[in-house]
Amino acid sequence: MRFAATLLLVAVAAAPAIAQVAPPPPPGPPGEMMHDGRGRMHFGNSMFAGMSDAGKATMHGALHDGEPLADHEATHAARDRMLAVLDADRLDPVALRRAMDDEREAANAAKARRQGAMVAAFQQLSLADRRAFVVNARAMRNRVEDRMARWRGRGGPGGPAPMMPPPPQ
Repeated sequence: MRFAATLLLVAVAAAPAIAQVAPPPPPGPPGEMMHDGRGRMHFGNSMFAGMSDAGKATMHGALHDGEPLADHEATHAARDRMLAVLDADRLDPVALRRAMDDEREAANAAKARRQGAMVAAFQQLSLADRRAFVVNARAMRNRVEDRMARWRGRGGPGGPAPMMPPPPQ
């Protein structure tokens, strides 16, 4: 009887620990394409895995800083002008060069803004967050390289040519 009472007491004391629920799984495997609900796709949270909440917020802010739509529209407008020049009956090389220069300047300006935001964000990160970012960035680069190697192996650009049937005799 004493043993049963002791066993019951131990079971009651351990009940809260036994009843704890495991944390929910992460939003998706690293590198899996996910929809963010705002019409954009992203690679889960793999670039920020292992970072503190403050580090994740800092990097998210840097990646979504500025006017990406305006940058995109400026680049597309220059490309549309290039196509219009190419579509004309007579090719105007000066206008084509000007449209190409505008496209390059728009793309370079957008890239410079993004890089500036990233430098500012990296300066705010802790050493642990920067190192976590580096680990994740390297892993993502390796996944992309592996994916490209598999694609090339199936006959993508630079890969082996598909098998051709022998010529008729």
